[in-house]
Amino acid sequence: MWNDTMIAARTSDAENPQLNDHAEGGALQLVRHMMREDAKQGLVTKGQPTFAPVVTKAGPATVVIQDCADGSRWLQYTKDGSLKDDMPGGHHRVDATVQKHGDRWLVESLYIGEVGTCSA
Repeated sequence: MWNDTMIAARTSDAENPQLNDHAEGGALQLVRHMMREDAKQGLVTKGQPTFAPVVTKAGPATVVIQDCADGSRWLQYTKDGSLKDDMPGGHHRVDATVQKHGDRWLVESLYIGEVGTCSA
């Protein structure tokens, strides 16, 4: 899901069909909303976040994941290439629920906290 999100974020494309590949429901709605809001503000996101996910609960068809994603190298830029602001990225708490659908696993719920909601 994150690779799909990073690709779409490069152009703030909420309708990028890759977003459907690994997300649905509330997770897909959240990612699309973030892209739409960035597009309205004329922003794109460049770079790559770092992840260290931990499974906190697992069942035959459901997995719950928690992470402290590092967004310090995944920053927002205006379309002319300038940084949006002088605020460095940081660590965000991420909670996700992944459900099995046939032979596919899809992220169904997703929470991404503000910078500083966790520490590495």
